[in-house]
Amino acid sequence: MTVPGRTADPRSNAVHNLREARIALDEGRPGEALEFAEKAVAAFAWLDDVEGVAEGVLAQSVALGKRGLWPSALDTIDRVQEIAAANRHIGLQARCSFSRAVVELRLDSRERSFNSFARALGLAELTGDNELIGSVLFEQARVMRVQYHEHCMIRTEESRCSLDGEPCVRKLRRAEALCAQVRDRWKQVGDPVRMAMVNVLLTHVRIDLGELDRAHRSWQRADQLLAGRNRPVARAEALMARARLSGARGRHPEQITQLTQAAELAMSCLAREVAVHAHQQLSEAWERTGDFERALRHARLQLEQYRLWELQEGRDLLRMREHDLSSRLVEQLAHRRFEPKREDAVVRVPHTGELRETGTAEHTNTRIARALRAGLTKRGIEVLRLVAAGASTAMIAESLGLSPKTVQNHLQRIYSTLDVNGRSGAVVWWMSLTDS
Repeated sequence: MTVPGRTADPRSNAVHNLREARIALDEGRPGEALEFAEKAVAAFAWLDDVEGVAEGVLAQSVALGKRGLWPSALDTIDRVQEIAAANRHIGLQARCSFSRAVVELRLDSRERSFNSFARALGLAELTGDNELIGSVLFEQARVMRVQYHEHCMIRTEESRCSLDGEPCVRKLRRAEALCAQVRDRWKQVGDPVRMAMVNVLLTHVRIDLGELDRAHRSWQRADQLLAGRNRPVARAEALMARARLSGARGRHPEQITQLTQAAELAMSCLAREVAVHAHQQLSEAWERTGDFERALRHARLQLEQYRLWELQEGRDLLRMREHDLSSRLVEQLAHRRFEPKREDAVVRVPHTGELRETGTAEHTNTRIARALRAGLTKRGIEVLRLVAAGASTAMIAESLGLSPKTVQNHLQRIYSTLDVNGRSGAVVWWMSLTDS
């Protein structure tokens, strides 16, 4: 059975796991993020993709930082940063700065974190990485909203200060503007889950501003984006935003129903942190209705979920200490170089003796004969042999005297003829031809 979002192509699976690791970090699930990152790192290592390994290591480091292992996390990020700088890899340097900023936020070092965010944003804009640019702006928007609540929000509605001209409200307006920029960036990436996340944040910001109709439209967009998707944590957070909106409009029965659904969703997927907040808000909602018995019940459930959350964090922490692959992988990265990305870069073509052709001459002849029977042309077989030997597109082009575009055309015909997904599938097909 095929898992949704997964394919038989190792590269696609590696990219999928890396993306899931980053979303898990955004949703406050560092334990799951570590698992996805480990899978991504293993796959990228098998594919000999140094950049992919490095990005997986950074995701691991952020997971470590979010569980309190700050020295290990920052040390690993610094070492990857050194490797990226030595290879002049701007995109990876941007990702390093972003990872450092997120860990520094957990350390409550906001000034340093803002500096790291600024550096990450500048580098990401140089590379045009819309996913990363959106992530930087999203984190900045969240911090702006937190600052508003820390410095300016007075809990009792009767004594609430006027919004007009308040410096703290300018933070909310700034957060709203940042959310708009995030949507513009992530819309180009085409990731519905991330788009839902920013709309949930925008819902909260607009509720803070008292703009309930606009907040409702933001929540509707988030709900539409999550429709039919197996994203219980994101749906729980969207429901909590909807409940907050219902409470602001005085619809307390709806608020309680929505918070109950959010708590059940969070507990079903062991998202303890979200469950803690949902039960806390349920306790407060029942207290406002005068039902102190139910308010006390949810206060106890909040405490229970908080204890389970602490136990979960402890298990994650032990697991991270035992299975942290970051240091070992960074050591491997330190002895390897990133392949040049520039069009004018010099690409070294391996000599025939350097190519990793495996098997005897008889095996090779058998493979060629069966490849011909499968429908490959002579040129297609030449390209496939070089792919199986580990040559890149540029290497194949120079070795055979072809243009890179022509090589790509040959590769697409090979994939279609063999009915495989990408290079890895073609290599497996070639290497699996035996004398049977």
